[in-house]
Amino acid sequence: MIRIPIIVYQIALPVSMELLLKIAIVGLILLATWIISRILRSLVSKAKSKLSSSMSRQIRRLATWITWFIGILIALSQAGLDVTILLTLVVLGAIVLAIALRNVLSNLVSFGVIKSYEPFKLGDWVQVGKFFGRVVDITWVDTVLMTPDNETVYVPNSKITQNIIINKTTPGGTRIAISIVINRALDLSEVEKALLDIGSELKEELIPEFVPEVRVTNLNTQSVRLALLLRISNPAKGKLIASMVRKRAKERLDEIQQS
Repeated sequence: MIRIPIIVYQIALPVSMELLLKIAIVGLILLATWIISRILRSLVSKAKSKLSSSMSRQIRRLATWITWFIGILIALSQAGLDVTILLTLVVLGAIVLAIALRNVLSNLVSFGVIKSYEPFKLGDWVQVGKFFGRVVDITWVDTVLMTPDNETVYVPNSKITQNIIINKTTPGGTRIAISIVINRALDLSEVEKALLDIGSELKEELIPEFVPEVRVTNLNTQSVRLALLLRISNPAKGKLIASMVRKRAKERLDEIQQS
C-alpha cells in the first residue's frame, strides 16, 4: 500500500518536468517573436521617409503578422502539435492573397526595377505614354508626376516598366523646332535675321552658349516653311516658348511686309 503513491510520484515527476520544459520553450519562443516584431516595426518606421504614412502602416502591420505567425508555428511544433494542416491552409491562403494582390505586387517589383536602373530621378521631366510631367515622388506603388498645368498624375510603377519612357531632362537641354510659314515673295535673308533675333531675345530660356538656327523645311511656288531651332533648359516651357516665338514672328513679318 505504501509503494503505490511512490510509483505514481516517480512517474508524474518526469511528466511534469517535461511539460514545464515545453512551456518554458514556448514562452521563450513567443518572447523572441515579440522582440523580433518590435525590431522590424522600428526598421520600417526608420524607412518611412521613402514611404507614405499609409504604406508604412500597412508594412508594419504585415511584418508583425508574419513574424507572429512564424513564431506561433515554431512554438506549436516545439509543443509537439502537428502543424501540417495549418501550413497547408496558410499556403492556400497565400496563393489566394497573391492572386488578389497581383497588381500591388507587380508595382512593388517594378519599384525595385526603377530604383535599380534609374531611368529618371526626382526633378526630371519625363514622358510616360500620354503623360508628361516632372517627377516629384517615387513610392513603392506609383510614380508621381506634376504636369506643366500643375496637375498631379499618379502613374503605377508597373506602367512605368511596361511603357517607353522619354526622359527630356538632359545635360544638353531639349531641342524644339518652331515651324513658321512665310510668303515666298518676302526676302528670305531678312526673315532669317528676324527669327534669329527673336531666338536671341529668349536667351534666358536657352541652354548657355547655344546659338539659334533657322532651316528651310519645305518650299513651293507660293510659300516657304522655316523652322527656328532652339535648345531650351526647361522642357515644360516648350509650348509657351513656341507661342511667344510665333507671336513675335508675326509682328516682325508684318513690319517686313510694310517696309
